[in-house]
Amino acid sequence: MKKKNGFTLVELLAVIVVLAIIMILAIPSVLDVMNNARKQSFVIAIDKYVTAVQQQFMSDQSFGSASSAGVYVYNITSDLGLSSTGSNQGYVVVDARDSSNVQYIVTMHDNNFQILHYNVTQQKMPTADSSSIGSFGGWNISNEYYACQDYLQNPNIQCLNSKGYVWTQG
Repeated sequence: MKKKNGFTLVELLAVIVVLAIIMILAIPSVLDVMNNARKQSFVIAIDKYVTAVQQQFMSDQSFGSASSAGVYVYNITSDLGLSSTGSNQGYVVVDARDSSNVQYIVTMHDNNFQILHYNVTQQKMPTADSSSIGSFGGWNISNEYYACQDYLQNPNIQCLNSKGYVWTQG
């Protein structure tokens, strides 16, 4: 009799079952690593935009478009002169009413994550495991006025955009 080379059906099924078990165990780990990388990228973007706003605010103070006291709102996609913000959208509110203690408050989202009214000055920069960063819930803050008012919760305080324009209610 001639010996046949090849695998039996049982052997092939055993290999498929083993590969399926490996995939069931590995896929969640890979997805967690990818999710953590996206979250870390979001945190790095927050740091980048806050640094850009700090520099822009100092520049605006130097050139007179921002006085020493006031509340200013910087749109990360249009006010910072960055070439690209990717899918990141949002605002950084600069609360300079107390010029000796300027506060930077971030409200931002991308396609995956969001952070709302996070005071970087008081709470320091968030980390990837921060509970302040949540899954993107589809909110939309339509303009600088609403970003500022959401932070202040006081419609009597004027908010200025980066060009010194006063936002008022209505």
